[in-house]
Amino acid sequence: MKYGDDYRLPLVYLETYSSKPSYYYTLPEDSVDEPFSSVRSFPKLSREILVALFGAIGVRYVPEVALYDLETKTAQRSFQDFCITFGEEEDGVINSFVLNQIIGRLIEMDKLRKETPFDSRPIYKALAYQELEEADRLIGEMEQMKKENKRID
Repeated sequence: MKYGDDYRLPLVYLETYSSKPSYYYTLPEDSVDEPFSSVRSFPKLSREILVALFGAIGVRYVPEVALYDLETKTAQRSFQDFCITFGEEEDGVINSFVLNQIIGRLIEMDKLRKETPFDSRPIYKALAYQELEEADRLIGEMEQMKKENKRID
């Protein structure tokens, strides 16, 4: 599992303003991924590409972890990796309805991480297996721990 950490604060989620419906999509098999070195100097363009890619499949927000991946990946690779990890069903079909559900949970998790980072790997793992109830439980635990820590302060 390559998603999640325990040391950084989350980035801002970008809204795609997509009017596309959530549906089943397939990723192009022959997509050309530019060399990372050629796109690294255009971070704003990479963010715009992510917004366009996620919006094209009916996803409402660009997950912040896809934005974070722009430090080491192209926008196309970040998009493809996220979709395959969290939304792939059989035969390479991407379910954007599921992606929207997962990103909604990531938004809830990252609201808790805005002030103090915590280990997000278990939540990402549950979401990668599309175990939404387990992710909800883990997010609830994190919320409870945060409340208890505020009472101590």
